Amino acid sequence: MKTPVINLSECEDCEACLDLCPTVFRRHDAGYIEVVDLPEYPEEKIEEIIKNCPAQCVTWEED
Repeated sequence: MKTPVINLSECEDCEACLDLCPTVFRRHDAGYIEVVDLPEYPEEKIEEIIKNCPAQCVTWEED
C-alpha cells in the first residue's frame, strides 16, 4: 500500500493539501499538517496534491 508523507522540514504551510483533500490531511493540535491514518488513500487526489504543492513536500511512501 502507498501512503502519502509530508516532509515537514520543507512544508511552507500553504494549506493547499488541506484545501484539496481534507479527508487525508489535517492540522495537528501542535500546528503542523499531518496525514490522517486511513486504510487506503485516494491516489488521484494525492497525485494532484503532489503536482500542486509549491514546496514539493508531499510524496508517496511504499508500505
